[in-house]
Amino acid sequence: MALMIGSVHGANGLATAAMIYLVVALALTSWVAARHRTIPAVLGVGLLSVAAVPTIIAVLERVEQIRSDRRVAATRIANVRDEPILSALTGKPIGVRVSYEVTVPARGYFAITPSLYSRDPKTERLSLGSARWTIDGSRDPKPFEANKAHSMVVELYPPTLFFKRDDRCLASSWITELPESTVARPLRIAISESMYGETWRGGREETTTGSYDLAELYRGVIAEKLAPCAATSP
Repeated sequence: MALMIGSVHGANGLATAAMIYLVVALALTSWVAARHRTIPAVLGVGLLSVAAVPTIIAVLERVEQIRSDRRVAATRIANVRDEPILSALTGKPIGVRVSYEVTVPARGYFAITPSLYSRDPKTERLSLGSARWTIDGSRDPKPFEANKAHSMVVELYPPTLFFKRDDRCLASSWITELPESTVARPLRIAISESMYGETWRGGREETTTGSYDLAELYRGVIAEKLAPCAATSP
């Protein structure tokens, strides 16, 4: 039961492992019971079977982690470009659009999306996250095909700007005190599930080609005069 429940959000193969485990555990328990015909022997094999469950889970999770690390290392990011996103209302910059090409070694659904971080100590608490994106021009979820270059276009905004389908609202819980006297600088960029800019994975630091003032981007979103997100909830 633990293996079956864990298979919902756990490592791949847990559901199959659960079925194999059930057959083996029943067969082993039946064999020990028929051969020894003692309660301690049956209890012993039962405890051994229970103790095997976390080991099975740990092994499968380790195998999946190794496969994931190899896929990430083999994922290729190319032709990274960035440009400001201007407000249709005020004309002020409110975000950054990042375009790039992705090539993966295996077919699947992956969240290969960028994040932007400040390199200025004054704005180190501010960042931009991926809010909307297209894969090969489509907004619909689609798998990445192995060894095929997919075109990604991602819109990144301050977390104060929240999208609910095609509607926007202001997530006031993310509003923070913004520093004064900031200047536009290149931002550090990292693309998840790849080595691009992911220094903790061993990748090199990457930056945007354009310069952006994170504090001004936050102010630009606030200037949109959007309704608070709680007011737009059903």
